[in-house]
Amino acid sequence: MPTLSAAGAEGLPAGVRLFDPGVAEGQGDATRFTPANLPMSGHVAKAMLAQFVQLARESKTVADVSAFASGVYEDFHKNTTHAIKDQIQAAVQGEDAAAKALERTLSKAQTELCLAWALEDVARELKGLEARLDDQWKTFEQNLGMDGDDALDDDGLGLVEGKPSLVPSGPAVPARMILDAVLAFLPEGCGLFSRDAALRADWEEFGVTFAPASEATLARFGLEAQGAWLEAEAEGRRLCLSRRADPEKAWQARSVTVLVPAGS
Repeated sequence: MPTLSAAGAEGLPAGVRLFDPGVAEGQGDATRFTPANLPMSGHVAKAMLAQFVQLARESKTVADVSAFASGVYEDFHKNTTHAIKDQIQAAVQGEDAAAKALERTLSKAQTELCLAWALEDVARELKGLEARLDDQWKTFEQNLGMDGDDALDDDGLGLVEGKPSLVPSGPAVPARMILDAVLAFLPEGCGLFSRDAALRADWEEFGVTFAPASEATLARFGLEAQGAWLEAEAEGRRLCLSRRADPEKAWQARSVTVLVPAGS
């Protein structure tokens, strides 16, 4: 699964950057890539992120969050610097429908990435709570005298099986949406890096063909171990798991390099 946050992305190659949709803390982080053409400013994106995080804590499915996110997107888009600028220019020069449509598409892509970031934050939070709950539950069982070799009566078994689940995986934005949103901002000459075996399998199902990575590609990604990596050159629409390119999304027709571990 694509990841935006640093947690779970340890040990990345020197040439790989995590994608920041304008919400990461700190400036000038060399491990991150923040596109220059994000429609929403940092403070607007962070305000949206805070709302998403709160909602994600209260939701059990991504559908719950997405339904809310659509409305939030409309509200936040109206207040972006680009949206206000477009309104002024439209009043003076007449509306450029294509430019406005692209602006809204990019705003929606940034919104989806903010939502994905929020859900990753909450998933990590739940995993931490789950780990603490496991420790406390073991103490609880020991206090009841329930060792591993003990045969539990019905009451004891009911207590053990009554352990609550925090659903640490939580809701998540589908990989295809994250990938499509990232590709919308990916500059020419940049590629994608993934260590997710399931994602590679999905790519292959959509016609992406991998071959041993060349020395030039390895150098681009900050790698040296030839033979340990595979690369592919594929249309964006295949990488975002789409059967056909959306004519309103030029990046889906553009070829992009993707690198994966050979053993994945």
